[in-house]
Amino acid sequence: MKHHSLKPVYLLLIFFASFTVSAQHTDSVTVRKSVDNFVQAFNALSWEPFRNSFTHDATIFFPDWEHASRRTGINEIENTWLQLFPEFKDKANTLKLNIDPKDILIQVFGNSAIVTFHLGNGEKYIARRTLIMVNENNTWKIAHLHASYVMKEE
Repeated sequence: MKHHSLKPVYLLLIFFASFTVSAQHTDSVTVRKSVDNFVQAFNALSWEPFRNSFTHDATIFFPDWEHASRRTGINEIENTWLQLFPEFKDKANTLKLNIDPKDILIQVFGNSAIVTFHLGNGEKYIARRTLIMVNENNTWKIAHLHASYVMKEE
């Protein structure tokens, strides 16, 4: 008799567990779409969609020595990106990038997500990227970007 009284509890647990998995899958799909939009905007050097990929208080660790200190807030981030890629603001720009993330892993934790991927062919170096994303008003935005390189020893 006791086992029958637990049946509704088990069914409820199974329902919520499947709902959580479904919600995480849906979130990972929308996170991936936001990452794809960010990469497309970067490749096209399309400033407004690119800058709108970041939260207003985002932080970035750039991979080069000249910009090695943390950049905090949208103003510092914008200034640094525009130093690195003045083409973002050049209306006559024809430069296009070919950023092609590989081995993308998305981990969703409620209203935040961690996205990791590699760039490059891996022969002489691997470029690693980590995006910490947050859901702001049903839009996934980058709250932190960490960029690093690992060089192959010769």
